[in-house]
Amino acid sequence: MKMILRGSVCVLGTLLTLSSASPALAQKVTEVPDLTGKQVLATLANPATAVSVGEIMGAMIATEVATAPFGTSAGGFVFKLDPATGLLARTTTTFGPSFTEHALTSGEGKISVGATFNSTSYDKLSDFALKEMPMGSAAGITPGVAGTTTADLHITSRTLAISALIGVTQNLDVGTVVPLVSVKLSGVSTLINASDQVGRLAQTDNVFSGIGDIAAFAKYRFVRFKGPDIPDPGGVALYVSTRLPTGSRDNLRGLGVTRTLGSIVASFGTSVFRPHGSVGFEYWSKSVDVAGLGGSNTVKLRHQFQYAGGVEIAAAPKLTVLADVLGQNIMGGGPVVLGTLTPVTGIPGISASQSLALQEDGITKLFFVPGLKVNLKAKMVLSLNALVTLKNNGLHSKVVPVAGINLTM
Repeated sequence: MKMILRGSVCVLGTLLTLSSASPALAQKVTEVPDLTGKQVLATLANPATAVSVGEIMGAMIATEVATAPFGTSAGGFVFKLDPATGLLARTTTTFGPSFTEHALTSGEGKISVGATFNSTSYDKLSDFALKEMPMGSAAGITPGVAGTTTADLHITSRTLAISALIGVTQNLDVGTVVPLVSVKLSGVSTLINASDQVGRLAQTDNVFSGIGDIAAFAKYRFVRFKGPDIPDPGGVALYVSTRLPTGSRDNLRGLGVTRTLGSIVASFGTSVFRPHGSVGFEYWSKSVDVAGLGGSNTVKLRHQFQYAGGVEIAAAPKLTVLADVLGQNIMGGGPVVLGTLTPVTGIPGISASQSLALQEDGITKLFFVPGLKVNLKAKMVLSLNALVTLKNNGLHSKVVPVAGINLTM
């Protein structure tokens, strides 16, 4: 475990000046309309902390938004001629998973379109609550040079993911997902010295909306388990997805790198219980670099492992109940900690300083995803799910509700 602990002399000098000054006039970031999300965060963090604090926060927001799981667009309606009855019958007893994949494909010529929506209100960054989050502090030999910077932040993201899928052959599906993302950032940051004098107050209320990182994907089933055609007994498939750098990293909607995921997917069962699982690795074309404290180090986020497993339960002819576990491990950067530098040289009266810093252990996520799919009418399916956070040492929320609609043609 390696922590970025080097401070910046100019930053501590600013902190010393502000901590001994009279209360300063508040700065409203919203009065400058052309600031990007990254610049807004830097303004909230500076000059009381290092420039890297704003960069760390921006990278954590963009990483969480860009790597949040999409709802799948896999259609739940595939029909084949049943030799026993001479009638068309569904090949599966369920409507498929919502956030994971199964090995079944849609069937040649089948088209599915869908949309999912989620609204996330983040409450923690690593182990720090966003309310009164410590951003930096300096300890002094005398109270006049000591100061603490905190932030009271409200961060939300909303994503509408529009998807389309077509069955090219009986065993090959291709499709795309276009996410429309809106990130809202509001809050204040305050610097207070040991005498309760306000040295700096910045505030913001901004929304950054647009396209996120677009995905193109393909699934090919290369193994079909032995069994009847109806219901389909499952098999093993290769799933490949590419996320393009179409979302703005500066405005917190994407990572600015091309990401390619390769996964092996398996599913089986012909009864009311149909288990499924997958494991894969996502390659990033380049790293997402975050400046270390003081600018002398660089933390690199790059690549991730993904895994998932769960079960589909045919609770009724028009109702599928779902239970899944999703895991992600983003390599390189995270979690966020308070880094301490002591002793401090070059700044009279300051004995130690702290500031948010990024470790290099990686970001680990684990979700439990309960849900259901309901056949509303004809070939239209409504999905209702919740992403329940079991573990996430990046930016996260406890529960994220997700709703989706899918139509197979």
